Amino acid sequence: MIGNLNTDIPIRLLIIEPSLNEAEAYISALRNAGMVIHPTIIADNEKLLDVSDTEKPDLILISMQGSKEKFESTTKLCRTAFTDTPNVIIYKDQDIDPQLLLKAMLDGARDVVSATDPDHLQLVIKREAETLQLRQELAITQQKLREAESRCTTLIASSQDAIAYIHEGMHMQANPTYMEMFGYVSLEELEGLPILDMVSPKDHKSIKAFLKTLGDEKQELSIECQNSAGDTFDARLEFSPATYDGEPCTQIVIRNDSQSKELEHTIELLSNQDTQTGLANRQYFMEKMEQKISALQQTEGSCSLFYIVVDNFAEIRANLGIIASDKLLKELAEILSNNTDEGELLARFGDHTFTILSCISDHTEAESTAERLRQLVEDYIYQEVNITCSIGAGLLGQDITSSQEFINRTYHAYEAARNNGGNSISFYDASEMQASYGEDNTGDEARINQLIEHALENDRFRLVYQPIVSLQGDSRENYAVLTRLLDNNNEEILPDYFIKHAKQGEQMAKVDRWVINKAVEELAQQREEGRKVNFFISLSSAALEDEGILLWICDCLRKYKAKGAWITFQIRDKDLRNHIQTAKKLIDGLKKIKCQLAVDQFGSTPKAETLLKHLPVDFVKFDFDLMEDLATKQDRQDYLNELNALAKSHNVKTIAMGVEDANSLAILWTVGVNYIQGYFLQEPSENISYEFSSA
Repeated sequence: MIGNLNTDIPIRLLIIEPSLNEAEAYISALRNAGMVIHPTIIADNEKLLDVSDTEKPDLILISMQGSKEKFESTTKLCRTAFTDTPNVIIYKDQDIDPQLLLKAMLDGARDVVSATDPDHLQLVIKREAETLQLRQELAITQQKLREAESRCTTLIASSQDAIAYIHEGMHMQANPTYMEMFGYVSLEELEGLPILDMVSPKDHKSIKAFLKTLGDEKQELSIECQNSAGDTFDARLEFSPATYDGEPCTQIVIRNDSQSKELEHTIELLSNQDTQTGLANRQYFMEKMEQKISALQQTEGSCSLFYIVVDNFAEIRANLGIIASDKLLKELAEILSNNTDEGELLARFGDHTFTILSCISDHTEAESTAERLRQLVEDYIYQEVNITCSIGAGLLGQDITSSQEFINRTYHAYEAARNNGGNSISFYDASEMQASYGEDNTGDEARINQLIEHALENDRFRLVYQPIVSLQGDSRENYAVLTRLLDNNNEEILPDYFIKHAKQGEQMAKVDRWVINKAVEELAQQREEGRKVNFFISLSSAALEDEGILLWICDCLRKYKAKGAWITFQIRDKDLRNHIQTAKKLIDGLKKIKCQLAVDQFGSTPKAETLLKHLPVDFVKFDFDLMEDLATKQDRQDYLNELNALAKSHNVKTIAMGVEDANSLAILWTVGVNYIQGYFLQEPSENISYEFSSA
């Protein structure tokens, strides 16, 4: 083990030596070996008493001289004053009695060294310093273990799952949930009871056979359990080897299947619902529509889609206020829900936009339904305000290959209805209507570029924020800043559609600057209100080519009295590789003003480690595609684990984006991912209000 010592770590060395010259010679010998020595030199026992209250040496070097009694007094005093500090004896008399040296080691000395052998002294001090490091690391590890065990005990005690520890079939320990599940008030009632008492008699044979097969791996068993009153319930038991108070035992985790199903249902509702109206949210609607389209393409069937937008909603909100207008949307949602047939899917698609996916496959019937819905809204009067809507409708054709394409068509049909003055319906007609935003045609590109230019000049972009939450206990409030383009009716156009055109129109550098300015302004406001918020702001490839972007960022920070340490700039993996030299220059400047760097879409290109080696990366955000079907695809789990370990080896923190379900969350926690971002936590929102303390 000698030679593994970190020689940069200083050694606090107490030297008990009457001769100052001799003491300096020892110090020089050790320093010549590359060790960092912080020495304290004392001449006798009197001085030793003086320093015992102030010095905390790592190692003591004791010179053996004078009478035997005086030397023994010195060593005894060292053991008393510095209980756990090792000491090494150095002797000058080469004719010394070996028995005296042996007794010194029997009394606790780590070694004895001749004053005339500096090489031996170097080896001994190196060895003792290395041992000291190992002892310190062991103490830290033991402390961490105690803390982990304490946290584990606390987590088990507060767990929603029933957890117990069994030794030779008898209960040793159980948490409150377990005792409540089986109807026991205190642990004393449960201690010593056999696990068979918790199982319905009809399943005794099954569990006995199962227990005989238990090994070193976790196993599951679904059986019928019974509580102390004799009531039975179906449950799934997970058995895994464990220790409790140093004793080997078996940990049992019992989940009541009915409760688990209810919890899963609740989680599914929360992740799929719009919290304000109770309708399906946009994400869930798009997923279901994608599944519907895929199924109908197999049978060459059809369905219809209705895109419903409240007319003049910005004016209504300005007149009624936010609370009243939110209540209006909730009541409209109830009206539409009461008039939606079973089998149809109604969603709140946007701020004041609703969508309905219907099984109607006839043009005339779909048009009639759209008109009926329009009339329902027109008949609705809210606080003496006449409410109307514009509806775009369309039928699924074989030429439609995706849910977004279907939405695009009905959106454009809605635009036609709105341009007719509102309070009307329009059915998509491919021969008369161009595709809406997102499809590649010259007319649409020009329209989007004009819309972007108008947005830059009139603040027609909107920033929304999505929380980035720690899985490792970090309570800092991190948010990803996302950008939406607003059309002429305040409907959001997502980045997937407008960014492509902004790049083609060479407008992305301007968009980046607009986003940075508004984001820093909002960040400074949040900080002024006392919130410790940090933002992740995206930079496009255009920003890497923008020679004035660093100065722009500095100007924004000065303008709003913000700090660079509050911001992490995220840049796509591909963009960094394609602009590595300009990226390095920009990143060096960002680091000087304390900004951090995140690599976006990490893992989407080969040789992921390249950027970590050459750039000062603080975070990596895993590619969205890794999250798709993560819970069911072992190859993706393995690749994620590999990427996460790679990032950790470079002291880089990891973020999983696109987290949409609890199963993925469990895998990410097991892998050791630091942070998560996605609709499972919260969809992007204009409000910065996520409760990080409850995560």
